[in-house]
Amino acid sequence: MRPPTPSASASSAPTKTFEKVISPPGTATETTSFTHCQIFTFENYAVLPPKAHAKHPPIGDLVGQWEQNDKRRAALEEARRWVAETFHGEEGDTVRTLRLRKGWSQARLAKELGTSQPHIARIERGTENLAIETCRKLCIALEIDMNALDQALRRQEAIARGKVQSK
Repeated sequence: MRPPTPSASASSAPTKTFEKVISPPGTATETTSFTHCQIFTFENYAVLPPKAHAKHPPIGDLVGQWEQNDKRRAALEEARRWVAETFHGEEGDTVRTLRLRKGWSQARLAKELGTSQPHIARIERGTENLAIETCRKLCIALEIDMNALDQALRRQEAIARGKVQSK
């Protein structure tokens, strides 16, 4: 969500006065109220994200570099397992928890499936309608059967519905 951008031309002073007569038709009356119209100008502002300093690489690039180092990759995998149990342990088995328990990132699972990281994010949110071929690939990558995947997907959908209803 973009924050609003203030603009000096967001509104202007009233430009015209209109008389509004409130009376039954055919009756001669005096003006009883005045309505002032205000004109607003809305411009299309694009709020660009702040650029990172050249010395600071994007987090995705940094994690990608760490994945190349055996010691750091092992630490990242352990951290993901910890996140699965600490923050998502009560969810039961979902695609997210199964992935995290393997110590994999969304990018790693995407690579295993031959898809993109945003596609994996949609699957994990429970908002993606999966093709049977994607389900087969997920089963192979996560080392589960179709029944376990079906339960994981149903659990994710229930979690997603719960989040929508609580808003």
